[in-house]
Amino acid sequence: MGYEPCRYAQRWPELFEQLEDDQKQRVTDALASNKLADWEPDRSDVSDLVDRELGRIDTAEYIRRTLSKVPGGE
Repeated sequence: MGYEPCRYAQRWPELFEQLEDDQKQRVTDALASNKLADWEPDRSDVSDLVDRELGRIDTAEYIRRTLSKVPGGE
């Protein structure tokens, strides 16, 4: 079974087009897991996940970016 685009991939296809199908699936799975925690990601959140998946940023930078978006996070 191939990758089925999630609603974020449909909303921001330019972010997902740079990923292989297995990478798309991992990003989609991460978004779905966090959706269960009532998180509604915006474009920058999805972009950060894509950057992490592509190795453009490391986990520490991903966490820093994420925390900077949360009131009192930094």
